[in-house]
Amino acid sequence: MKKILIIMAALLLLLGLTTGGGVGAAIKIGGLYSLTGGLAPFGPPIANGAKLAVDQINETGGLLGEPLEIVVRDTGTAPAVGRDAATKLVEIDKVPALVGALSSGVTFAVSSITIANEVVQISPASTSPAITDLDDNDFVFRTVVSDAAQGVVQGDLAEFLGFETASVIYVNNAYGKGLAEVFKKTFEAKGSKVLAMVPYEEGKPSYRGEIEAAIKGNPDAFNVIGYPVDGNKMLVQVVELGYQGKYLFSDGMKGEAVAAGPASEYIEGSFGTAPGPIKVAAAEQFEADYIAAYGKSTVPFRGESYDAVALIALAIQKTGPDFLKMSRAEQGRAIRDNLRAVANSPGVEVTYNEFATAFDLLKAGKDINYQGIAGPCTIDENGDMSEGAIEIWFIHNAKVETVRMVEVKI
Repeated sequence: MKKILIIMAALLLLLGLTTGGGVGAAIKIGGLYSLTGGLAPFGPPIANGAKLAVDQINETGGLLGEPLEIVVRDTGTAPAVGRDAATKLVEIDKVPALVGALSSGVTFAVSSITIANEVVQISPASTSPAITDLDDNDFVFRTVVSDAAQGVVQGDLAEFLGFETASVIYVNNAYGKGLAEVFKKTFEAKGSKVLAMVPYEEGKPSYRGEIEAAIKGNPDAFNVIGYPVDGNKMLVQVVELGYQGKYLFSDGMKGEAVAAGPASEYIEGSFGTAPGPIKVAAAEQFEADYIAAYGKSTVPFRGESYDAVALIALAIQKTGPDFLKMSRAEQGRAIRDNLRAVANSPGVEVTYNEFATAFDLLKAGKDINYQGIAGPCTIDENGDMSEGAIEIWFIHNAKVETVRMVEVKI
């Protein structure tokens, strides 16, 4: 037995010498995704966007000579579950940075863990305007533009489509309330009228009461600001209740789960909005590589998830070899302090899957300016994207198609 143990130890030592760091030497970051709950159809595709970035980084030789690993945990699209998952990433997995969460409400809950432990948190999908004002000691960021922009574009779209009245049913959290309020303000500023603003709680078996309140007065448009699982229930029930008007959707309802869902024939021809890409060439190549790896998806925020991993990796690379000797908290502070240096101008522009070039520039002491899939990835003083684009999309033959991109500045 002693000889066997000696041989095994020798093999492990050889393995460590040949991989440049040994077993368990990977640099770990966290991923908080909705694999269950109201955003369950979104979680896996968005997580795959992050995994694609990790794979491409490792194909270049990894970070600082070590492989990069993303540890994915499920938030259940619920604040308490998300907080528990974040605690495990911080205390068990010892990550200095994480990508997530998706729901704004979960991101707020998770931030209580990440801020206290000096862990960088970058959400690829939390769009609530309230995140801008979070007292976070500069540890909470996002790679998606705020709904301060999406709500305006959605209100403009409703007016362009000729809707004079609308009712809004929205998920009762920071995301739903924030987007609904911006939509209402924009829509009514054009002389139109929001007849009802109805919040809904997630996970109910029926939403007939909420729907009856929303469609009272027969609005021209029924605006659903929510998530796919409950959203599909509502669409079936609103049809059963005899609503004859048009539909309008937000980013949380974009994708195959709704477009080809149980009410697909009734929402054919409907429009929606979602954060989208500015850089067409980078976005097109990302989509081609994503499809080759995981298959086609029209779920939003996959590119933003990729960008979040890219920014964390570039910040780690900029820190240099000393990063490997730091404590977890020191690593978190180093990533935070280097994010804007790799994301904002000045610097040599690098974009999608140009990690080898970016790493070489950083090793040579050069400044870089990462241009992401979703946009320039310019981080303002609040950790927000200062510019981006909002996609106007359309449901055609039970599929989502892009109509146009509206560039926005916050």
